[in-house]
Amino acid sequence: MEGVFVYWFGWGLWAIISFFWSKTKERVSSAILILALLIVLPISFQIGQVHIHLAFILFFIYLCWYMKTYKIARLAHMFIVSITIAAAHGGFQMLLIFDPVIEYADSRWMASCLTTIIAFFLFHTFKERLYVAFLGLVQGELLSSMVLSRHMRIEQAIGDLYFFDIVAIVSLLFSVVWMIQQISSWIANLLIADPKQRVLKHSS
Repeated sequence: MEGVFVYWFGWGLWAIISFFWSKTKERVSSAILILALLIVLPISFQIGQVHIHLAFILFFIYLCWYMKTYKIARLAHMFIVSITIAAAHGGFQMLLIFDPVIEYADSRWMASCLTTIIAFFLFHTFKERLYVAFLGLVQGELLSSMVLSRHMRIEQAIGDLYFFDIVAIVSLLFSVVWMIQQISSWIANLLIADPKQRVLKHSS
């Protein structure tokens, strides 16, 4: 069922931000952004022969706005990595059409894991990995839709619920990795602090 992941994860994230974050402007803006995205997900329109979802356009504008302060060298690096992710995502979607036997599990999870792995290998900071993964997915969606419509005569709406399911799963995978990193650092700090406390107790 397309859309189940983005709605479940989206509403869960909105609830966490609204009720558990501290009262700041960032909490309000993040909650409004997620709520607006969930509201416009079903809305789509047609431009010429292209059928596109409004949420996809807003998502792409947000990614561009986020990267507006980046320097040209950094933008070039992110563009190259995002093109790599886009090619991997588009190629995987083509494989699902020509050779569907490779779908050992839900294709949305397979595409999300592929995107996450590439982003983690080619970038260093957590935020840049996440945003370059999103940017690569956007470009990959455009690439696969163009190939399907022009060369295979298959009409596919750009940025549909299937696409945002992949975005939601990628966000979940990054969140799990972030939690593991936080727990690991907390355990490491605890293990480092214990010997010092023991020495102080023995000395006293």
